[in-house]
Formats: sequence, structure tokens, C-alpha cells
Amino acid sequence: MRIYSFDTLPSTQKWLIGKISEGRVEPPCAVIAQMQTDGVGSRENSWIGSPGNFFSSVALPENALPRDLPLAAASIYFACIMKKTLKNMGSETWVKWPNDLYIQSRKIGGCITAKKGKTVVAGIGVNIVDGPHEFGVLDIKISAHELLEAYLENLKKTPSWKHIFSNFRLEFENSKNFHTHFGRETLDLREAVLQNDGSLIIGKRRVVSLR
Repeated sequence: MRIYSFDTLPSTQKWLIGKISEGRVEPPCAVIAQMQTDGVGSRENSWIGSPGNFFSSVALPENALPRDLPLAAASIYFACIMKKTLKNMGSETWVKWPNDLYIQSRKIGGCITAKKGKTVVAGIGVNIVDGPHEFGVLDIKISAHELLEAYLENLKKTPSWKHIFSNFRLEFENSKNFHTHFGRETLDLREAVLQNDGSLIIGKRRVVSLR
């Protein structure tokens, strides 16, 4: 897989989606930046961090993803593979529904996905050096480029959604100590029931991750 590397980008996600739209890059490919100044976060927030943190986006053809993956759960899928990558290196990272990477009770990163034609683009940020005071930092020592290479190796294995989800379901209880945002609403996850497609039932409502 070709990797495009930059010292600084406004956003790896915006760069990769833009180049795909222009026909200047073709999936599968990835982009990584040493510094990101206007990254894309959940709910259109910016994800900005210090130089040396992990800022990357990966583009895969839709037909390269497992057939049983519900596209609305793509962020869960990509985040869980990052979690697996980190845990294999000794980290205690877990995934909070639907796309956040946590260590204990502090967020250290997250994943956001977008679909451009028949290409799925997953952007991931991880605080591996430092982060704002309300965020956490990765509990292992690794460079951004080393992490990207390990992550891409795990993506190449194309684990099924069934396999990813079986592990995610086990740790979903951790998410119940938190809330999530759905549009402009803040939803308490204490009574949420996880469905097989990665969506939640909260009360009488079905909530789908569209990040």
C-alpha cells in the first residue's frame, strides 16, 4: 500500500478525500502527517494535536472490506482494529462506542469515516506524545510511522465484522459509564443495548453511528 507522508497538513482526511475526488491518488493508500492543524473530529469538531502524535487516514475500496461489515459501523470497525494493534503492543486501549479510543476514563484518540464513491476513507488520531489536559496519552512508546505500519498490516488481514464485533461486544459495558452525541443531543449510554450491526437501542430509539 502506498503511503504519502508530510511534515504538516491541515487535515489528513480532507487531503485524502480531495485527492481521491481529483483522481490523483487511488486506493488502497494512506497518508500520515507529523503535524495536523485542522483535523476532522466527531460532530465537525477539529482534532488538533502536538507534533509527533498520530495523524493518519487510510483509503480502501469498498469491495476490499469484509462482506458482512455494515457500512454504518465502519468507524467501529476501523477503531477496533487500531485498538487491537495497540493492545498487541501492550496498551490498555479500549473502544468507547462508537469511535473513540480510551485508556481508562480518558480519551486518547478516535476514528471518523467517510465514503467517496466506492472508496471508504478512515481518519484516525491518537495522542502518542501528549494531548490537551482533558485528554489522555497512549501508554506505550511508539512512533507514528511504526504505528501506521502495524495498523496497515492488521487491516490487510481483513478481519470479519463478526470477529471484530464479538470482541467489541465484550467491552461495550465500559461505554455505559459515558454518554455519546447524536446530532445535537447528548445521550446517556447506561441503558443502551448494543445491536449486531453496531447500532444502539436507547429507550424506543435506534441510534446508528454515522461518523
